[in-house]
Amino acid sequence: MNTTPDDVMLALWLDDELEGDEFALVEAWAADKPDQLAAREETRRWRKQFASLVPASEEPPYPDFFNSRIHRAITETANVESVARVRKVSWWRAAWWIPSAAVAGMALTFWLGTRVPYSQPVAPVAVTPAAPAISPALYTPDGEVKADYFSSAKAGATVIVLDGVAAIPDDMDFSNTAAVETPDDSDFTALSDQPADSQ
Repeated sequence: MNTTPDDVMLALWLDDELEGDEFALVEAWAADKPDQLAAREETRRWRKQFASLVPASEEPPYPDFFNSRIHRAITETANVESVARVRKVSWWRAAWWIPSAAVAGMALTFWLGTRVPYSQPVAPVAVTPAAPAISPALYTPDGEVKADYFSSAKAGATVIVLDGVAAIPDDMDFSNTAAVETPDDSDFTALSDQPADSQ
């Protein structure tokens, strides 16, 4: 035999369960493989030792007890399945009531709505003018720094102006900060709508 037998064929050969041509082919393959022959002999020795320790057949203790438990388990399984089938059928039988009851309720509500007379006209509700908007208080931890803000229509944002803060040097590296750049925000700066004299 030129090719190695598959795992199933080899396992059957090790257990002495091959016969005929298959047995002859695997025997021819294993003739020059002492490790395979040794494995088969080890399997045969183990099987003989196991057979000497364990009787060939032994009745289980209390066979009637075990048989009755198996019978009860089968019966309970069958009962559970039949109850599940009954519940499924019962649910489908009851399911047609749900849409029918909803339609009847809507029809009754609509009919009662047409029978209720209109009440006196309702007086218009007085609208009170809204309170003026309260501007937020600006807080800076340093008393020397003054903060102001304004809404910029060109930038589409609220701009905060800090006066009294040292300028940031152009060569400062911000690569290790927790800033997240997005493509639409990274190339734009806020345009000031604030009059030149207030800057």
